[in-house]
Amino acid sequence: MPLSTELHDTYRTRELMEALLADPRQLGPDFQPIHSLTGGNLIGYKATGRGATGTELADTLALLDGARTLGFVERIDWAFRALAVEDMLPRPWLELHLTPEPETFGTPVAPRFAGLMARANRELTIAAEFHAEAFAPGARLDAGLAEAREWGWKIVLADVSDDADALAKAASIDPDIVQIDLRRAGRDQDHGVQALLDIAGAAQAQIMALGVDVPSALERAQLMDATLVRGNLFGHPGPLPGA
Repeated sequence: MPLSTELHDTYRTRELMEALLADPRQLGPDFQPIHSLTGGNLIGYKATGRGATGTELADTLALLDGARTLGFVERIDWAFRALAVEDMLPRPWLELHLTPEPETFGTPVAPRFAGLMARANRELTIAAEFHAEAFAPGARLDAGLAEAREWGWKIVLADVSDDADALAKAASIDPDIVQIDLRRAGRDQDHGVQALLDIAGAAQAQIMALGVDVPSALERAQLMDATLVRGNLFGHPGPLPGA
């Protein structure tokens, strides 16, 4: 890529990031329902951020890649968390699941969001998902876990079964919930999945099946004793109903 084109793309990304921070509502969030497999009832939502619709950052991964390139992850992450909890505060009987980015572990809440986040920690049940990136060297995992527990958040171990290093460290976080992604191929013979189930058993954690998009996936979730499910069979990501 010519240097002039690369610089233009960087400037364009910076402009989009600054626009998102000036008007964080463009970050979404999108919410996907989480249901109880035993009772079938709605128990909460997973919130996911994205860039402004119609821009190069509309995709979640593109947003994070751009934020990392420019060193904006911490600012974007706190703005997104604040949006998500603000939307959920009128629904305190439902859980809110978030994925804190490793760059934000141990960082102070942005002052303009401090009051809102303090209220959310008092009034909402929030769960923090820890993905493979959280276990990488230098990711300050201990700080992320410590602050989540201090705030009273649940600890969710994401499906790290395809990352040997993360899986080796995963048992130490003593999760409240362990996720297993049924969209990945070969789940039934995957030794990593059994390791996750063993971690859940040792921690007496709930099992959440992800990717429950078709009835056959729901049957597989039941066979692995999942108690929570998330997938398109129960609802696609989007705005909160009635919001």
